[in-house]
Amino acid sequence: MKWLKTVSDFIPIPGYTVIILCFFFPFFLVKCGDTTLMSIKGTDLITGVSRQTMNERMKEHVKKSSPFAAAFGNDIDRLYSDTDNNRSPLSDSRDKKDNENIPPNPPVIVAFLAAIAGIIISLIKSIKKKHTYQVLCSLVGFVSLLVFYLIFQNKMEGFGDNKMGLGLGGGVSITYGFGTAFYLCGGLFLIIMICSLVFPYFLRMRLALRS
Repeated sequence: MKWLKTVSDFIPIPGYTVIILCFFFPFFLVKCGDTTLMSIKGTDLITGVSRQTMNERMKEHVKKSSPFAAAFGNDIDRLYSDTDNNRSPLSDSRDKKDNENIPPNPPVIVAFLAAIAGIIISLIKSIKKKHTYQVLCSLVGFVSLLVFYLIFQNKMEGFGDNKMGLGLGGGVSITYGFGTAFYLCGGLFLIIMICSLVFPYFLRMRLALRS
C-alpha cells in the first residue's frame, strides 16, 4: 500500500506541470497535406488570437516548410476570408467582423485553471483529503477539454476541407485538426484522475477486510 500511496502522491505534481507546459505548444493545427500551415497554441485559446496574427503565422509556416511557398503568395489570406464558408471553426460567432478573430475559449480556460489548482493543492501539505480534490481538478480539466473537442467536431461537420487555388490549375486541401499537446493534456488529466481514485479505493478495501 505504501508504494501505491507514493505513486498517487507523486504523479499529480509532474503531471499538472506537463499539462501547463503543453498549453504553450500547438493545440490546433491547419495543414496542407503533411505541411503545417498554421498552429494555434493553448495559450492562444486562453487569451484569444487575431486574424492578423493567424495570417502572419501561416505565411511564416509556409515560407519555412512548404516547397510551394512562392506559389502561395497572397492566396494564403483566402483561408480567412470574410465569407461564411471559410470562417474559422474556432470562432463562436457568425458576424463577419467577429469571425476575423478567435476569442478566448471558456472550456480551455477552465482546463488551464484546473491544472493550476491541481498543482497548488499538491504543493500545500496542510490540505487534507488531497486525493478527493485531485479527482475533482483532473475531472474538471478532462471534461473541459472533452467539451471543447466535441464542440469543435460539431462545428467541423459543416466545414469539410477548405480549398484555395495556387495558380497551378487546381486546389489544395486544407485540413483542421488537434495537436499532440492537446491529446497529451487530456491523457494526463485522465491518468491523474485514475491514480487519485485508485489509492482511496484500495485503502477502503483494506479497512473493510480488517473489520
